This record gives sequence, C-alpha cells and structure tokens, in this order.
Amino acid sequence: MRALGRLIFQQFDDPRVEARYRLEQRQRQLKFTRAMVWITLGLYLWYFSVNWLFVEPRVVFAVAVGHFSMVPVIFAYAWYVGRSSYPANRWADVAVMIAVQPSSYLSVSALSAAGVTGWPFYTEFAYILAVELAFASIAVAASVRTFALIAALAVVYYPTLLALMGHPLPLVFYSGSFFATLTVVLVYMNWAIDDKARALFAAGVTIAAEREKSDNLLDNILPRAVADRLRSGQAVADEYPEVAIVFVDVVGFTTLAKQLPARRTVELLNAFFAHADRGVDLFGLDKVKTIGDAYMAVSGAMTRPPRPAKAALDFACYLIEGAKDLSRRFEVDFRLHVGINTGPVIGGVISAKRISYDYWGDTINLASRLQDVAGANGVAVSAATFEQVRDAYAFADPRKVPLKGMGEVDVYDLRIGEFG
Repeated sequence: MRALGRLIFQQFDDPRVEARYRLEQRQRQLKFTRAMVWITLGLYLWYFSVNWLFVEPRVVFAVAVGHFSMVPVIFAYAWYVGRSSYPANRWADVAVMIAVQPSSYLSVSALSAAGVTGWPFYTEFAYILAVELAFASIAVAASVRTFALIAALAVVYYPTLLALMGHPLPLVFYSGSFFATLTVVLVYMNWAIDDKARALFAAGVTIAAEREKSDNLLDNILPRAVADRLRSGQAVADEYPEVAIVFVDVVGFTTLAKQLPARRTVELLNAFFAHADRGVDLFGLDKVKTIGDAYMAVSGAMTRPPRPAKAALDFACYLIEGAKDLSRRFEVDFRLHVGINTGPVIGGVISAKRISYDYWGDTINLASRLQDVAGANGVAVSAATFEQVRDAYAFADPRKVPLKGMGEVDVYDLRIGEFG
C-alpha cells in the first residue's frame, strides 16, 4: 500500500523542490482555470436564455434561483484566481467545490421536477457533479492528493444525498458505483497530467542545474562580460587602442624542474601562478593565460586601471618580490624574466572547442621578445611603455637589442638594484 501511495501521490524528495513545482504548476494553470470560470459563467447565461424557450416561467424562475445563487461564488472565485496568493492556496478550489453544491442542488431539483431533460434527479445531479469534478481536475492539476480528497468527498457525498432524499438502496448503490467509476477515471486523468508535468519539471531542473554548471565554468574561464556576450550568441571581437602587455616566465625552468620531484615542481608552479593571480586582482589587470611556466596578463583591456602601463610595472615588481619568497620557501633559485610593451591589440574568442579570450598584434609579439631579453629577476620594457612610466620608475639607459623579425629595438631595463 505504501508503494502504491508513493506511485499515486508523487512528490520530490526535496520539500523545497516540491513546493516550487506546485507553485509553478499552479501558476501555469491560471489561464486555464480563468478560462474555465468564464466558460462556466457563459454557459449559465446560455442555459438561462434557452430555458425561457422550453420551460414554463415558474420552472425558469426556480432554475434561475439556483444558477444565480452560484454566480457570486463564481465571480468571487474568478477574482481570487487573479490574486497573487491564489497559486499557493490549493484549498481555495476545495472551498469553491463545496460552496457551489447548494446552488447545484436547487437548479437540478427544479429541472428534474419539471421533466425537461427526461432525466431523473440522480442522473442529472451525477452529470453536474461530474462536470464540476472535471473542472477541479484541471484547476488542481499540480496536486493529486488534493484532487483525490475532492473526489473522495464527492463519492461519499453523492450516494449520501440520494439516501437522504429517500431513494431506494439498490438505486443508491448502483448510481453511487457508476459515479465512483467516473470519479476514478477523473483521478487517473489528474494523476496523468501531474505525472507528465513532474517529468517535464524534473527535466527542467536538471537542465537548469547543468546550465548553471556550464555558466560557472564559462565565468571561471572568461571575464564575465565576455561570457555574457557568448551566452547571448554575439561574436566576440574587440579592438583596444592602447593596453600594456605583460609576459613572465621562469629563468631556467627546465633545469629547475630536474632538481625537484615532479610533485614539488607542480607545487612550485601552483604557488607562482596563485601569487600572479592575486596580483592581477590587486593591480587591476586581466590574466590572459599560462603556457608551461609562462604567464601572460594585460592591463587596460577588460579592466581599466587609471594608468595601465604603471599598473603593469607594479604587477611586475610584485611578481619579482614574490619570486624571492618562493625561492626561500622551496629552497631553490627561482627567478623571473618580465617583458612589458604598450600599444594596440585585438582581443576576441575564436575557438568553439577550447574557449578562451585571447589577444593578437605586434604589441604582444614585442612584449614576448622583451621577456626573452630581460635579465634574471629583471623587467625589460619598450620605449612606448617607458614614456608612460618614466615619472614613476627609474630605468637604466636604453640598450639597442636586435629582436627577431623586428630589427634593433630600444630596451629599457628597470633598475636592477631595486630588485636585488
């Protein structure tokens, strides 16, 4: 019995999910419930009009009393369905079902007494009550338990009413049995609607959870603004007239890696990259990527510090001071090369398989070459960068350095004495 109960009266394991499901389903049912209310009112007006053609005035009046006594209940119900509190109150439908019974009884009694339809009272009342249950099966589609209660009350109420009216027991039994059969069918319909709705809702919850995971992953890979543009289907391509590009790599990393166990090497790199990640947040730069032991960042693209070139130098100094701490902690000679250049770049996302926001342009190529010619724990900057930070940092006299594909270039070295 317990297993059958779980099958019929389904609910989600998490009470919060169950409450959300019921509320959402009730909200979805609002337009159908409203439509049924207005259809019911329209039918009452139709029957009232037609009755004048086929029924003598005294019967019309008796039927009208029953119908019109129901109108205030239906209008109140229609009004309440439009309130924000209705979806959370599933007992409102039970109350309406109970409230319309006196009116139903009066109108059916008048019609059956007049013999207009040729149906006896018990047949006509069963028909009216079945219509009301059919309406309730839609209005209470999100809760099989509530509709089952309404149906059970109707199954008890209908034969009890017949018995109180003095109908013979065989008629009460057979009429009640046939009515109960119809009620079981309506409960099944209500359960089938609920079962399908729960399956769709569960699929939606799963899809939403997976979407949240993918969104979080995308936000971890890309800047939030870029991730939002990708989610909206935009092509991501940007031009930046002037940014500072920072390239950093570890001096003699191949040799260093041979001195340490693999696990220790990975711990050292993790510590270095974690320090660099804190630095980009501290100085307002954007991390672009890591390649092996190299780290690339940009200043003045997604984030815009007041002076992008100075922020890049501040970041470089922070990294070199951190390298000294890592040398002491890991007891190795851990030093860095840093190259910085300033100029225009293009940024964008071009891969659908391994998504990343990358930058292109000669500005980046020069920054990479400057890193190659920087001294150990040294920072080499281009002339363009030097002009923007000469008031904030001291540099050695420029040196002419031949760079691959660029000819001789003026290179400015941050004063070595300041870094030890």
